[in-house]
Amino acid sequence: MRNLLFKVCTVILSSLFLCSCGKDPLMGSVEWEEQQRDNFYGYKVENRDGFDMLSITKCGYNEDTTFLTGIKNEKHWIGMFDEQTKKQLREWNGTETIEREMKIDLGYGETYTLDVSCFGLYLFEKTAWGFVAVPKYTHREPYVSVAGGEISKDILLLNGNKLIVYPLNNPGIVQPHWFQESIVVSSYEYGGEGTDYTVLSPDGKKVAEWNSGIFDVKSDAFPVSYIEGIFLNHEYSYDIDLIYTDYWVILRHNYLTEKDVWKTSIPSLKDLKNDARISTTVLEQGNPIWKYRIDVTNRDGSKQQVLFTVNVETGALTEI
Repeated sequence: MRNLLFKVCTVILSSLFLCSCGKDPLMGSVEWEEQQRDNFYGYKVENRDGFDMLSITKCGYNEDTTFLTGIKNEKHWIGMFDEQTKKQLREWNGTETIEREMKIDLGYGETYTLDVSCFGLYLFEKTAWGFVAVPKYTHREPYVSVAGGEISKDILLLNGNKLIVYPLNNPGIVQPHWFQESIVVSSYEYGGEGTDYTVLSPDGKKVAEWNSGIFDVKSDAFPVSYIEGIFLNHEYSYDIDLIYTDYWVILRHNYLTEKDVWKTSIPSLKDLKNDARISTTVLEQGNPIWKYRIDVTNRDGSKQQVLFTVNVETGALTEI
């Protein structure tokens, strides 16, 4: 009986061993991930020379498009691919050598040196001329997916066939669609006085700065210059009897001086409920008259539409 049990166990173990030999790595495992990187995750990269294969990173964008990032000849490389056919649609090659050892400011006078193996696209926005991205640099061991920290640093502008690096610490994308196709980005330093805002031209040149004390930048602001924008704002006030009143205004704001050029109430939005959702559309941008449409959706599903024109120089408003 003991001999029979031994033979059965031997047969089972031998079968398991034979079945395991030659199998592909388990999906999601470290070995599988390494194999995927070595094959560019199945995407048809046209020129595969000069890559640090450990750096290849897949960055999803939408159901139709995927981006890959990598370090090629010690410089940034980004490829754009059709998700269905895996065909390469375009690529961008950087011209500046990537810093492989980056110092991370931890605050309190402490720093950490990051050994950079790869980078992904932490923030990524479409622009009028291409894309703007914030890379996140990471350390990756050959048999460990990610270890040793990460850092968001620099702004990458993908304009035409150019990959332009604008150096910034702790960067953010504030406005990817600003005056004359510029973009607005932010940065800050530990121990600094606040957030710094920089307006960049499509070719990566600084064209203006905003006040570092800005607390909130409206994402729906429409630019009238590099440093001024027009947007709607929900405001409130108390009268002499401490009676609370809230109302909607349209205003032209200077981000450098942090002052309003003008501010005008919108009468038809006076009784708008606080939980209503609104969207703003500029229908016409004349000189100096702009035409606006405000679409309102209340919590109960009812809708309202407000049309008006405003003189962008004086703030004079006329409801239609």
